Amino acid sequence: MRKAGIVVAIVLALAAGGAVTVPAAAAMPATPGRIDALAGATRAIVVYSWGWRDTRAVLRTYQRARPGDRWRLVRGPMPARVGYHGFSASRHEGDGTTPAGTFGFVYGFGSLPDPGMHGFAYRRLHPDSCWSGSRADYNRWVTRPCTRGESLWKNRRVAYRHAAVIDFNYRKPVYGRGSGIFLHQQTGGPTAGCVSLRPRDLVAVLRWLRPGTRIAMGPAAWLNRH
Repeated sequence: MRKAGIVVAIVLALAAGGAVTVPAAAAMPATPGRIDALAGATRAIVVYSWGWRDTRAVLRTYQRARPGDRWRLVRGPMPARVGYHGFSASRHEGDGTTPAGTFGFVYGFGSLPDPGMHGFAYRRLHPDSCWSGSRADYNRWVTRPCTRGESLWKNRRVAYRHAAVIDFNYRKPVYGRGSGIFLHQQTGGPTAGCVSLRPRDLVAVLRWLRPGTRIAMGPAAWLNRH
């Protein structure tokens, strides 16, 4: 809601004798200049909702020539979906939340050919493509029948036509903290913890990504303090 809309709503409610509580976040969307964790970045994706339990979010991409310069909006706002239980700053396996925080990207993958990513490896799906939930190789792509973890192949027709692995719990994975957090195509509802975009938006973002791009995710008011 724009500021003018908020003011009108307050005036109408007061005229009717009601009380109105407007969340601070409603007047202050998350932007990279307010997010301390993006201070050293030159490309940023900001994904924010208005509350921890919201499953609908807004995604924008930003760019600048060097750290300290003013951020420039590249694309957005784009409608995004997040976990069916919203965001969490302490995510764990199977809780249905999208991790709140700032992360990088690892590589791209999909059932379709590379859409034109730059500086990232791109892996094609096949029937034995599995994202492991086993302790020995937790939060890793493995090639074997997927008895424990997520079969990437099963979601090849829509969600994983194109995708990128978000660097959550990836470099030094902690078993049970959460695995398989991706940026992928929307399927018509919330995700199990990933971030999803409409097909056209997703391809545009994947083509724009470069090594060092950071993605900041969470409720707007929380992101603006981090």
